[in-house]
Amino acid sequence: MTYASSGNPFPDEAPVLVKYPRTPEQEKAARESWPWLPGTIVQRCGPDEWQVCVEAREVAMIEDGTWPPEDVPGDELLFPCCFRDSSELRAALDGQ
Repeated sequence: MTYASSGNPFPDEAPVLVKYPRTPEQEKAARESWPWLPGTIVQRCGPDEWQVCVEAREVAMIEDGTWPPEDVPGDELLFPCCFRDSSELRAALDGQ
């Protein structure tokens, strides 16, 4: 069953803001305290669940699994994906 039907507030490829920790220390804190970071919807996975690619440089890694130096071009970064419900997603405004 696919959930990409009508009534989807976050369609595939939509820009969003997503709750995601920037650091391992933040990951241990309550999710409510996590910052809103830019992302893109990969797909809807359930009635209230989406897979999201978090597209913030500060959480990206390079192919060997390490944090990238500042001079690594954006197209060489690997961004994490996560699953979130609607309470942890917001539609991104233009320019965010």
